[in-house]
Parts: sequence; structure tokens; C-alpha cells
Amino acid sequence: MASATVTEGPAPLRRWLRAPKFLLAIPAWAWWVFFFLVPVALVVAASFGSKIEGSAGRVSYDHLNLENYRQALEGGLSGLFVDVLKQGMRTTLIGTFLCVVVAFPIAYLLATKVKRGKGIALALLAVPFFTNFLIRTLAWRIVLAPKGLISNTLLDWGVLSERLNVLDTRLGVQIGVVYNYLPLMIFPLFVALDRLDPVLREASKDLFASRLKTFFQITLPLAAPGIVAGVVLVFVPLAGDYITANVLGGAKGNMPGNLVATQFISAQNPALGAAIAVILIVSILAVLGLAFLAAWALKKAGKIDSLLGTVSGLVLVFFVGMLVLSFSWINVVYLVGALGAIGGAVWLGSVVAPRLSNGMLWLWGAAVLVFLYLPIAFIVGHSFNRNKALEVWSGFSTKWYGEMWDNTLLTGSMKSSLGAAAVAALISVILGTLAGIALARRPGRWTVGFMAVLLLVLTTPEIVDATGMQLEFVSLGGIFREGLAPLWIGQSIFSAAVVTLIVRARMQGMDESLEQAANDLYATPLTAFRQITLPLIAPAVMAGGLLAFTFALDNVIISDFVKAPGTNTFPTYVLGQVKTVRKPDIAAMATLLLGVTLLALIAAAAILRRSGDDSSKVAATLTGGA
Repeated sequence: MASATVTEGPAPLRRWLRAPKFLLAIPAWAWWVFFFLVPVALVVAASFGSKIEGSAGRVSYDHLNLENYRQALEGGLSGLFVDVLKQGMRTTLIGTFLCVVVAFPIAYLLATKVKRGKGIALALLAVPFFTNFLIRTLAWRIVLAPKGLISNTLLDWGVLSERLNVLDTRLGVQIGVVYNYLPLMIFPLFVALDRLDPVLREASKDLFASRLKTFFQITLPLAAPGIVAGVVLVFVPLAGDYITANVLGGAKGNMPGNLVATQFISAQNPALGAAIAVILIVSILAVLGLAFLAAWALKKAGKIDSLLGTVSGLVLVFFVGMLVLSFSWINVVYLVGALGAIGGAVWLGSVVAPRLSNGMLWLWGAAVLVFLYLPIAFIVGHSFNRNKALEVWSGFSTKWYGEMWDNTLLTGSMKSSLGAAAVAALISVILGTLAGIALARRPGRWTVGFMAVLLLVLTTPEIVDATGMQLEFVSLGGIFREGLAPLWIGQSIFSAAVVTLIVRARMQGMDESLEQAANDLYATPLTAFRQITLPLIAPAVMAGGLLAFTFALDNVIISDFVKAPGTNTFPTYVLGQVKTVRKPDIAAMATLLLGVTLLALIAAAAILRRSGDDSSKVAATLTGGA
């Protein structure tokens, strides 16, 4: 048999080619251990160390002590860090809550009411999410500018008595975080609701249950996994986000991440920054732990009596709201009003005619799309601004699309971004493909530890890994502090995990009989992989690579921490311009970058759709999980 000739060769080689496939996961495992687990451990260790004077970014571990924690917590509940931590957690909790409230109706609309064009609707929601994080945040400075179009229009209409005063305030940060993280709530909710069997709702109606009762007893409980996933996906990165606060909040909108970044990047005191990062992580875990404990208690109460569960939930939300907002009678009024408005909207949607309630959902969906696309429209529009100041419109001009090429710092940063993203995507594809195959074809006890690390990579606040990698790279020196190598490594950590999940999902959906037939014909694993497995998983690999490229291109926090001296990516260049007079050449370059991102996103979605994925699977993939 011709195919049997592939077995010719030295016996050791044949044994190696037929080795257990969990060995394929070793490269990814080693990569994450060395560039994720070790850095996180270094953050914890450095928090007990001390700054080495005159040595930027280095920490001494000779005399471990609690001095950094004492400094961080100095002043107790009224101290600087504790005050910023409280404000940051308040912003994070409110932002997460608002994301749930805004996302649920549109996710429900997409999952239950949209019959045709669901893929197009999901694509419309995905585009803002994949627009460069820093650019879409910066765009809000144009939207909310005191002398901007919206402010002037509202003044002319008599809606406002004075110009907008939202920028460089906590409210500006709150708007920004809801905008930036809303898609991360919409997609998991859509996936959960889309997988809900319509027969269950129909059965509830056949038993004469009202629409309100069906919603609370059928729809909402079955959507709980999506809510939990969305809350984790939003809350964890939001708590460590300092970019949004840096751009929109000014001194009044500081988040805990701002203090960490200041100590690592500006003050050159990584030991104190590490202590602040550890306290932040402990705070995040404490809040999530209490939330899951409360959810468990409410579930138990609901099983005893549905009314008891509902009342307990409202009481819990009220007290948590008072804790977050700080007690005052005006805040009581605000909170009761907000809960009443939400409850009233749900009740109204359940009692009015179905056609009217559907109309309300469509109107809400349209409003969310306007909210998501408003900053993008402004940043693209202002790329044609004649004025030298980005935020102030003075007429149409295309000059910045020509002049931006003369800005060597801008073009150099874009070249670095594209080069770093391309290599990071290649690394992610290689590691993720091998690991995904191993997880799908050789599951076992080893997968428990591997999946634990993978989930940690996906859920750990980026600022923690970023600070750890900076500590590690500064200590190692050499190639880790030169050129684009630090960016290749840093930007591939998260992306490799995404590719792993995508390839694993594709492999699990494949018929193993084809690979078994190749083995029966004495084909080596290498030949079977090249001729059978690789062609079948190629769509997942290509889509994963494109997503990895877009994630790497968008990366801000890790790039800001680990970039080598003298190196800039486009996001870090823009971040450096935030406190200066921003020119429209940034918007022009951002518009071109948006085009590149859109092409990659369209290609990834098209590949997944042509390979057989439905809208639900595509949505899960686009948010980093398969």
C-alpha cells in the first residue's frame, strides 16, 4: 500500500511521531508558565521587596517586609490609595451593573426576535469592540467636548443652560467604561439566550403563565450562565483598566490601575506598585467571591419560594447599592428610582401588546447601536478636520491623510504595531493550534491544570501580567529589553489562549474516524496531521490567527509596560499624546487602522461561517471563547 511507505525510517523517529498528543501542549504550557505564572509570582514577591535606588525598574528581594503594604494603606480608610480603590470599585460595580441592564434587552432581541440577518446584527455589534480601544476612548473627548457639536447643539436647542462639563470627571470615566466593555456583556448573554430552547417558553405559555412569569421563571434563570460570564468578562478587566480613566477622567477619575502604572512607569518604584497590584487583585477576588456567595443564597431562597427569592434579591441590590454609592437620601432616591425604572420597563414589556413590546426592544437596540457608533463616527469625521486641534471642528480637509506620513513618530509607531502584531499572531497560532489539538484528542488529568492556567490567562486583569512581565524582562535584560521582542511575547499571551479554545472547539466537532482511518493505513501522526487534520481545522486556525492579530494590534496596557526603551506602538504613541494638543493626523491613522481591523474581522467571521459555525458560535469566538 502506497501510504504505508510513510512509516519507513528509524524506529526512534517513528516512536516520536506516534508519541501521546498531550506533548503538543507542552510549548504553550511552557510559554504561559514562563511569561504568565512566573511574572504573576514576581509581582507577589516584589510587593515584599524594596526599590533599588538608581536602578530603574529593579527590585531587591534581600530583605522581604511589609513596608510597601504599609505605604499603600497609609492613612487607613481616608488614605490616598484606599480612597482611589473605593472610587475605582464603585465605578467598576456601577459600570458592570449598567452593562447588564443595557445589554440584556438587545441580547434578548437578537436571540429571540431577529430571524434573518442575525449575523449582520452581530457584526454591527462586534465592530466597535474591535475598534482600537484607546482610539474609541479618545473619541469620547470629541463627543463630550465642551465646544463640540453635541454641546453646541444642546445649547442651541435649549436643552442645556451651559456647556457640557463631563470630561475629566468621574462621570466621563463611567460613560467610557460602559461603552468600552458593553460588547463583552452582550455577546455572552446572546449566546446563552440563543441556546435557550423556545419549546420551554411555549410550554410556559401553554400552562397559562404570563409573559412576566415566563421571563422570571424560564428565561432569566436559563440566561444566568451568560450573565455570570458577562459579569466576569466585564468586571475583572474593568477593575484593572487605567486607560479609560487616563483619557477621560483626569485627576478626578483615577482608578487603582493608575496608581500601579504611576509607580511602575513614572515613579520607578515597582515594589510599591506591586503591592498596590496585589491589593487590587485581592479586592477583585473578594468582590467576586461575595457576589457568587450572594447568588448561591438567592438561588436557594428562590427554590424555597420564588417571591422570597425576588424580594431577597431586591433587598440585596439595595444594600449593595448603598454601599457602592455611599449612604445619603439623594442616593436612596436615585437607587430606588433606577430599580423602579428597570422593573417598570420589564413589567410594561410584559403587559402591553406583543407588537408594542417588540417595538420597544427594537427601539432600544437602535439606541444601543447609536451609542456604540457615535464615537467611531466622530473620530472618522474629525480625521477630515481642517483645525490643528482634534476636538475643535473648523471645516473639511483631507490634508491630514497626507501630512500624517511626514510624522515619523506616528508612522514608526504604526510600523511597530503591525510588525509586533504579526509576529505575536504567528506565535499564538503555533502554540494555540498545538495546544487545542492536544486538549481535544488526548483529554485526561493533565488537562485540569492546563485549563486552569488557560482560564487564569483569560481572566486575570491585564495590568497584573503587564507589571510582572516588566519585572521579569528588566531582570533578564538582553533581548527582553530590545526591539520588538518584548511586544511579541506580551501580546501573544492572551491571543494564544483564544486560539487554543477556537482550535479545541473545532477539533471536538470533527469526526475522529478520518484520523483513525489514516492510522489504520499506517500513516504517521505527522502525515495524518498534514493531510487530514490540518485541512479540517484550517478555518479555525485562520480565524484564530486573524483574531490574534486584531487583539495584538489593539493592545495598550501590556505594550505600555513591556515595550523596550525607544520603542512605541500606535496605542502607546497615542497614549503619550493624551495630555497634549492632539492633532487630527492621529484620527487619520486610526481610520486606516479601523479599515485593517474591519478586514481582519470580516475575514475571520466569513471563515467561521463558511466552516459551519452558526451565529451563536461565531459570537462566542469573537469574544475570546469558543
